[in-house]
Amino acid sequence: MTQFAITTHAETTSISISNELKQLPTLIITAEKQDETLISSQAMTQFQHDLLDVPFTQSHLSETDIQKHNVQKISDALTMVSGVFYQDSYGGGGWDNYSFRGFSTDPNMGTTNLRNALSAIPGIHIPRDMVNIEAIDFLKGPMAALYGQGAIGGVVNISNKQPEWDNKRQLNFSVGSNDQYRAALDTTGAINDEVAYRLGISYEDQHSFRNHVNNEKYFIAPQLAWKISDRTQLNFDSEIGDYQYVFDRGIPMSDDGKILTNKKTFLGEPSDGDVKVNEQMYQLRLNHAFNDSWNNTTALSYAQGQREGTSTEIGSISGDTANRFRRYRKFDTETSQFQSILRGKFNSGRIQHELIGNIEANYYVIDQIQYRNASDSNMPINLSSPIYGNILPLTRLTKHSQETQNNLAINLQDQVFINDQWNILFGGRLDNMQQEIKDDKTGISTKKTYTPFSPRLGINYRATDRLSFYSNWGKAFEMNTGLKDSTHTLFEPEKTKSWEIGSKYQYGNQNWLGITYFDMNKEHLLTEGVFDSYVDNGKVKSQGIELNWQYQWSDDLTVAANYSYTDAKVVKSEADSTGARLKNIPKHAANFSADYQFDIIGHASGLTANINYYGKRSANYKDNGTSLPAFSIVNIGAHMQLSPQLKAQINIHNLFDRDYFVASYTNYWVMPGEPLKATLSLSFDF
Repeated sequence: MTQFAITTHAETTSISISNELKQLPTLIITAEKQDETLISSQAMTQFQHDLLDVPFTQSHLSETDIQKHNVQKISDALTMVSGVFYQDSYGGGGWDNYSFRGFSTDPNMGTTNLRNALSAIPGIHIPRDMVNIEAIDFLKGPMAALYGQGAIGGVVNISNKQPEWDNKRQLNFSVGSNDQYRAALDTTGAINDEVAYRLGISYEDQHSFRNHVNNEKYFIAPQLAWKISDRTQLNFDSEIGDYQYVFDRGIPMSDDGKILTNKKTFLGEPSDGDVKVNEQMYQLRLNHAFNDSWNNTTALSYAQGQREGTSTEIGSISGDTANRFRRYRKFDTETSQFQSILRGKFNSGRIQHELIGNIEANYYVIDQIQYRNASDSNMPINLSSPIYGNILPLTRLTKHSQETQNNLAINLQDQVFINDQWNILFGGRLDNMQQEIKDDKTGISTKKTYTPFSPRLGINYRATDRLSFYSNWGKAFEMNTGLKDSTHTLFEPEKTKSWEIGSKYQYGNQNWLGITYFDMNKEHLLTEGVFDSYVDNGKVKSQGIELNWQYQWSDDLTVAANYSYTDAKVVKSEADSTGARLKNIPKHAANFSADYQFDIIGHASGLTANINYYGKRSANYKDNGTSLPAFSIVNIGAHMQLSPQLKAQINIHNLFDRDYFVASYTNYWVMPGEPLKATLSLSFDF
């Protein structure tokens, strides 16, 4: 929450009295808007600071970056940041899924994102839509003490566009290769002096370069803001989405690393297009400033999601034939959450404190049903000339369970500013979580209570106005789902320890250089196999280096480059060999982007470019030696302001039409990347 102090003066004139200057009273207006930028952040500590003053770092994508580079989903943003990698998106787009610094979360749920620096709990959701997103921040380092489970290695904070009292309306249309269409409306304005609204609506009809693969998405996000008083504001947010798509596992790779079919070939069944994902989310958020130093945010949220549909997937390869199995899945999630954050500033002598007190209570339930055909792999299909329709009935119940999690958590944090150079951050979070699973297939019911403590400690030294050094340490946990096959007991939660050290250098308003070394260890990494059984992968480790650089050559030209080295591997496991690689994590990854602004006959114009490199990665959830090959792709764009109201933009993805593979879950489920694609967009302000 940002506070603005506004002081105005009025000069009154009287015929009989000389001019008298009167000062009007000071007004404090509370606002929801966060000011996340390249060089400052509120989400990392809940207080607004230059990055040079906090013992953490982040990668920032502004609304301008999102628009110019045609970022249509979270995975598009990964081409512009370091240390965050693609993961399998559950059948080719079911939801957003990625890993931070080598560690990922449950592949069945996708990745949980923060919303306006407030905690979130997992649940079924559609891929995030960009119509109501203002900025995306990839917060690096131990964040669990502030945001709870899921913040392992880092977490994504999404800053939403907020209602405004000035009337603004923008209509966007885009059309791309392979019959891809999108329309979006973003409108905001005042209902009266106290109440403002915002409404985001989008529709997508996206076909694919892959045969028989397409998706359709509807999304609406109504919002209201009510200025109750000078110090108090109530916000209502909601999001409702519906996504239907063809479940697509991609193409197979042989055990010796050879791609076995054309990248356009679809080896599922066209009827797999019945997969539906829907979600709804509602949140009330009250912000109140007690005075200039103390304020509170209290939020009450409810979300519901469902994913249902069938899929046909490869279980094994025999010569030029893929042996397939078929399954039906239905996942239902329901979540509710209460959160209240108290923020305050005070001094003890010459030492300044920024104190956070937070309490959370949440409820989470997931119902799962899965059916399969009678045997695992007996629906063969030819790899080069597939003939569809060989479908067997789904007669075998493989999963029928309900899991609930009830959690009460408190956390405290104090960032202590000893002087202008040194500050230390202490934080800790205590969760009391009860997990219960009822397995209707076996009749087994089990329950357990956990009380994990997640501390974090950071120290920051600002050597000069432009240079700082920092280090941090923290612990995190992530609840595992499902029951052990052997004992029918709950899996232990994933537990992570994280440490990093780094330096940040700012030279000029928009010039930035950062370097970080990180070291993370995780226990009880849970992996789901092809046949619905979970495996505790024991202890894994990830360590590496990240480099981030941005430089503004002139008022018109800005360039940025990022590099990451990530060594993520198994340390000790009963399911995998020591030293085995974690899937989809390249040791080396880099990207370069440029933005050049110029004028053509009085029309503001610009060019953008992005080069993305991904190194070789393990292709299998258990490292069997197969690897996805390294790749480099080039994306370019151009835009022109045709009139004060109308802007045109073209973006070309994969300019040189390179073959590449985005991610995989096994080497039989490899997702090829998009070939050369052009997208034309028009934005109209009215």
